[in-house]
Amino acid sequence: MKKVIITLLAILLIGVIIIIFFPQVLFGSALGQKVMLTVSGDQVAEFYFKENQPKKDTLYMKGVIYSNTLIDIKEVLDKNPEVTTLVMEEVAGSIDDEVNLVASQEIRKRNINTYLPKNGMVASGGTDMFLAGKERAVHPTAKLGVHSWSGGDKAALEYPREDEAHKKYLDYYINMQIPTDFYWYTLEAAPADEMHWMTVDEIKKYHVTTTIQSSELLEIQKELSSNAFKGRGNGYNEKTQNLIRSYFTTIGLETFNSSYNSVFIFKDRDSKKERQGTNLIGYVKGKTYPNKYIVIGAHYDHLGVVDGVVFNGADDNASGTSALLVLAKHFKQNQPEHSIIFAAFDAEEMGLHGSKHFVDHPPVPLTDIKIDFNFDMISRNSKNEIYVVGTFPYPQFKPLIEKVAKESPLLVSYGHDDPKDKTKDYWMFSSDNGPFHKKGIPNITFSEEDHPDYHKATDDFENINPIFYENVVKLIQNSIELIDENFPNK
Repeated sequence: MKKVIITLLAILLIGVIIIIFFPQVLFGSALGQKVMLTVSGDQVAEFYFKENQPKKDTLYMKGVIYSNTLIDIKEVLDKNPEVTTLVMEEVAGSIDDEVNLVASQEIRKRNINTYLPKNGMVASGGTDMFLAGKERAVHPTAKLGVHSWSGGDKAALEYPREDEAHKKYLDYYINMQIPTDFYWYTLEAAPADEMHWMTVDEIKKYHVTTTIQSSELLEIQKELSSNAFKGRGNGYNEKTQNLIRSYFTTIGLETFNSSYNSVFIFKDRDSKKERQGTNLIGYVKGKTYPNKYIVIGAHYDHLGVVDGVVFNGADDNASGTSALLVLAKHFKQNQPEHSIIFAAFDAEEMGLHGSKHFVDHPPVPLTDIKIDFNFDMISRNSKNEIYVVGTFPYPQFKPLIEKVAKESPLLVSYGHDDPKDKTKDYWMFSSDNGPFHKKGIPNITFSEEDHPDYHKATDDFENINPIFYENVVKLIQNSIELIDENFPNK
């Protein structure tokens, strides 16, 4: 027994000597860092795939970056070259900045995207690693933390700006195409022993995420699906109409008959009473074919308030409406070959009445409408899958969309458009594409299959998949541009 006690005391004494006189053994080795983090209640960074994950294109990460992180991430990426996105669930920082910067450069070298999920968090060195993503997106509920660093007895700001101590960080941000002002901002945002959580404006200012348009896309969707819009139910959606009208006016869309409003009357299928709807319609004139038209449409109405509960319809269809608006801005700034009509339809949920009115009372001859694009539910899918619907009856457009799809990180699927295919629901009359299809006008719909919150009060902004949504809108934009510039002859 005495020998055991002596042995334990000897081990303890050796440990104390190492910690006091050779701290680099503790701080510099992977094992030592693991022990230290475990004692402090933290875990070292680990990379993993979710159970029952259908594809290994999305890698997940959690924990503190340490000296073995470079080896760990290279190993998992070498074994899984199909990884395109790193989801950083909770990465509170780094215990080894040198390794962190090299590991982060490995992420960029492999063209991997980074994403902060719902309620996700990165801070300090974790934020640096997030910036390595080729494309970077942040869920609105996620947090990014920054602060200063200290070296020995000196804080970072005590070193002159030209001091070598700053160089490795400045070089890293330059390589990541992040403004070097971001570095000096982090030093001033909070001292080394505190944390500053970045605001939306700060995230935009320092290019933390990759696209301005996608930020606007999310902001519009968030506003449209807030309780203030009362579920955008027909007859109670004047606030939504005002937002769309104001946006059309601000970006300078042209009008038919001096107004964006197209008012119509329809019969409620339940009460059999007449109701009023309002489509909002504007257009951009084409530079080569001004009298030939592409229609881009999405319904803005949803279910409204049901038994006192607001059905916000973030995915259905604030997502399509927001995409319609940012695409209108894009094509106003980048004049297309054909004229493009932007149509925000009302009363879709009550029987496609807005789009029916449009094709029955078109602002231009139907024969001059070359194709209709429809977006309905495009911001949420757990499989990263978006359906392109309409290429079966209109196959001339499929090669062009396939060309764009090859460059997309999405799983782009085709279907729901063959009436003989009994393995899938038939969607050619399920949304605002239906009235166009009945008139024989080629149409392409982008949509996902139903999710658990479809037509429920839980279809809220907090539950969307922002990086998926942004990629879908990018796919749509690129598809429309390619078709506009290379319109196929049937």
